[in-house]
Amino acid sequence: MTFTFTLHKESLKRKFAVYVVVARSSDNTKLYVGKTGDNNDGCNPLISRCGNHFSYNKMHSQIRNHLDDHEERDYIYVFDHFDDYPEDDTVRRTYIDKINEMERWLNEEIQKAIEGKKAVQLLNPFTGRGYLPKVEQEKRRTFRTANNSKKISSLVAAVVKQID
Repeated sequence: MTFTFTLHKESLKRKFAVYVVVARSSDNTKLYVGKTGDNNDGCNPLISRCGNHFSYNKMHSQIRNHLDDHEERDYIYVFDHFDDYPEDDTVRRTYIDKINEMERWLNEEIQKAIEGKKAVQLLNPFTGRGYLPKVEQEKRRTFRTANNSKKISSLVAAVVKQID
């Protein structure tokens, strides 16, 4: 039997991105929220992250680590870019902070969107527990702009379309 695998050109770009993995089986759907570009040493394209999800290196293989039946599921990645990756490491920290907040925000919105859907589970729900200083709260709020809200809403809508 012959199979095909399609890559969208946007999945090859070195940009800060958030994504949702939609892992479907005949019985249920599992979701995973992630991001690219959150470390100080680089930002790999989304397709690199996708491959790592199924790696046999437990440090990188979040999907394989969460799903015993990972080879029995079909996968769709829903993603969007937020920023280009700056080569200048003196400005990079702000972009990393932003993508971290976009991931938290997307995770929270996915949790709301799947509430009450019995056959859908988020594998890595963000709980937001713990003390967060006011300065950090304010910094995070600055990333929740109207433009970013549109992107997050669009991502959530695309995921909901995949699971309904």
